[in-house]
Amino acid sequence: MRSLEYEYPHQGYEIIKNQFLLGDSILVAPVTQKGARSREVTFPAGEWKGDDNSTVIGPKTLSISVPLNRLPWYRKIK
Repeated sequence: MRSLEYEYPHQGYEIIKNQFLLGDSILVAPVTQKGARSREVTFPAGEWKGDDNSTVIGPKTLSISVPLNRLPWYRKIK
């Protein structure tokens, strides 16, 4: 597990404590607030393919829907 700051230094990601990278290409963004069904995910530069088949072009911050049966993760594809 890596902090986003480790892979993308000096871009302000050091303040993000509720999402992390597995290796250099998988971004995991679990829900950490009790009862929440959505959350904001910050994506570094690149193209990210989600576990729900969504595609996000970063850098950007996006609010996503998170039902109880989902652990959001994204794979960097470009």
